[in-house]
Formats: sequence, structure tokens, C-alpha cells
Amino acid sequence: MAFKCPRWTVANVLPVAFVLWIIGTIWVLYSWLHLYPLLIDKATHDRGMNQVIISQALTAILVICFCRAISTDPGSVPKSPEWRADLKSAWSFQKGSSAASAEPEDKTKEVVHHEVKQTGGRRFCKWCDSYKPDRCHHCRVCKSCILRMDHHCPWIANCVGFRNHKFFFLLVFYALCNCSYIIATMSETLQWALVDEMPAMNRFLVVFGMTLATIMAFLLGLFFMLHIYLMIKATTTIEFCEKRTKHRPGSATSPDYSRGLFENIRAVLGPYVLLWMLPICPPSGDGLSFNLKESSSSSTSNDADKDGETTALLADARREEQEPEQVASGTNTPKFTGDAQEEQPPEVTGEKAEKAAVI
Repeated sequence: MAFKCPRWTVANVLPVAFVLWIIGTIWVLYSWLHLYPLLIDKATHDRGMNQVIISQALTAILVICFCRAISTDPGSVPKSPEWRADLKSAWSFQKGSSAASAEPEDKTKEVVHHEVKQTGGRRFCKWCDSYKPDRCHHCRVCKSCILRMDHHCPWIANCVGFRNHKFFFLLVFYALCNCSYIIATMSETLQWALVDEMPAMNRFLVVFGMTLATIMAFLLGLFFMLHIYLMIKATTTIEFCEKRTKHRPGSATSPDYSRGLFENIRAVLGPYVLLWMLPICPPSGDGLSFNLKESSSSSTSNDADKDGETTALLADARREEQEPEQVASGTNTPKFTGDAQEEQPPEVTGEKAEKAAVI
């Protein structure tokens, strides 16, 4: 389990209780003031039944995602030998690779690393006394290193990491869908409350429910767009903040883990497309290693090397053509090629030569 501290304290329970209060309040007001009047009226019964099915289905899947995001372990560093701190002296990592100078039977040779310290050494957590895999960060609230940590969310009293990122993403999505659907359908009741006669308390509760749903939809919309962007770019919230400060002295840059749009979505929502929108089947893998983007930097460097080799061959050919002429003339004039030959100083004759001789 990722948690190494008492989880359900007063500070952790209050945000979760506040979210439950918002969900319960909106659901009660919507069901009592909007759905119930539609169901008891024969003219609107069928329309009310359709809205009941859709709204309750969205609410049910929202609650399931909320529970799974809270209860699912985001993933922590295993206690296997290759991650133990007491093997630190046996390893010598170079920057950007996992090559080790340890014993032949050392299992750490199989550990692949793309993220290292500025000194080139392996990333180490002094609080957990263990080495950190790629994209792993220490959470001071949970007091544990979280695999592919996105951020710590107080609203679920949990970190958003490798194993529960999908549930958190779907939680935001279905919460946004639920609030948007309530706003779209309850606007009819709001208009009726403003025009027709209604008890003052009911009118106030209708306005309050619509206002609460609108505020939540606005905030969730912005948050959902951010996480859509992060998913498409195959990055986390922490990595996004790190890349924004990559030009500052002493800051570390994160490798690019983007593998294309489809693979980036699979890395969050799981390997099966038909199950992407259901709170089941999280992404496969162990969360300890990730593939890098297949960039064109290697091909560019290869082309540059080829161009350099071609230039060197041309320079050697020119040099070989000039050497026989110099030998035949019997002079010891230095050889120049390319631009260097143009920069050779011209001969001095006439009055300038006489003045140079006197000097």
C-alpha cells in the first residue's frame, strides 16, 4: 500500500465530506424539485422517466468512479532488491542509461532509467530510503513515493498515480457530464419558478441548485480540459510544471514519453478501447518503466555525421590534388583548403615592399 501514515485524519476527511455534500445536495434538489414534478404529471411522465434514467445512471457511475479513485492504491515502489537502498554502493549509473558496474548476477542491470540526477546518478528518495523509478515522486502527505505521480488530490484523500489515474480522469469527466445535464434539463424548472407561482423556499432551492451545478460545471470544465491536454501530451501535472521551468538554472527536464495520440490515451484509459469510459481495466504494466518518444533527433544526428564525413572526404581530395603541384614546383608553401586559402595574405610589391624591407 502506498500510504505510510494515518490516512483518515480530520484534515483528510473534510474535503471528501465536502465533495459528498455537493453531490448529495445537487442530486436531492434535482430529484425533488425537477424530476418528481415531471413524473407526477401525466403529460410529462415519459420525458421525466427518460431524464430519471439518464441522470441516475450518470450519478451512479460518478459515485463508482469517486469510490474507486479514493480506494485504489496509486502504486508505490516495490521492496524488491533492485530498489533497496542498501544496494546503493553496488551500482554506478551513467546519465541516461542503466548500465551498472556491479556483480554479474546483480538484478539491477535489468532496470531501465531515463531520469537521473544532475550528477548522473540514480534518483534516490531519502524519506523512503529507496531508489525512484522514472516519473515517480515522493508525496509528503502520503509519506510515500508514488508511481507516475500526477498530483496529490485532497478531494479524494489520495494521490493520483499510475493505478488510479483512469478512475480520477473518469470522475472528472462524469462529474462534468452530470452537472451539464442537470443544467440543461433543470433550466426548464428554473424558468417555471421565475414565471409561475411557487413557494419562496422552493424557488430559492431551485436557484441554489442551478447556481451550484453551474459553478461546478465551470470549474470541472477547466480542469477536464487541462487533463485532456496532459493526456494527449503524455505528461503529468508535475512534469508539466517541470517543463515550464526547464530553462531555469538548476532545474531538471523530463524526458518526452509521448508515443502518439492513440498510445497516449491507452496509457491513461487502458488497453481496450471499448472499456475506456468504464471504471474498470486500468492501464497495463507495472508503472516502473516507460518508453520514450521516437524522436527524429537520432536521424538528424546521423545525417549531420554523414555530412561531416562527406566534407572531410572532399577536403582530403583537394589536399591530395594540391600536394603534387607543390612537390613539382619545389616550394614549401603551406597548403590551404577551402575558405582558408582565400584568407591567405596577398603578396606585397613596389613601394610597399621597399618600405617593408627598410623596416
